[in-house]
Amino acid sequence: MMTAINEDSLFAVIIKGSLVLLLVLTLGSLALFSGKAALGVLAGGTIAIVNFLWMRNVLQRILGLLPANPSRYALMRYIGRMTVTGFALYFVLTTGWFSLAGVLTGLSIIVINILALSLYCALRTGG
Repeated sequence: MMTAINEDSLFAVIIKGSLVLLLVLTLGSLALFSGKAALGVLAGGTIAIVNFLWMRNVLQRILGLLPANPSRYALMRYIGRMTVTGFALYFVLTTGWFSLAGVLTGLSIIVINILALSLYCALRTGG
């Protein structure tokens, strides 16, 4: 029996589904394409999942702690997150160890998972 997906478990379902999708796509890329493609999917997926976790953490802090200037706090965290993500992507794309198509596929893991989850919930409720 499957557990119901509600607002409390939605984040966990997205993360678990994304990790499973990352594993499947990485192994599939290794089997069907090359090691560079598999490394690209793994690197892109890891960057996407870490970025998603970091974004959620910042939003929880803003809503939970209510800093003195929430817009400045959010802006500074956003700039920091984008800077770290940019450096990670720069490294991944310039080393030559990773396939560009694999990286782009990996970066899409969160989006693919959210779309699949939305379709699942829509079909499950009959809408």
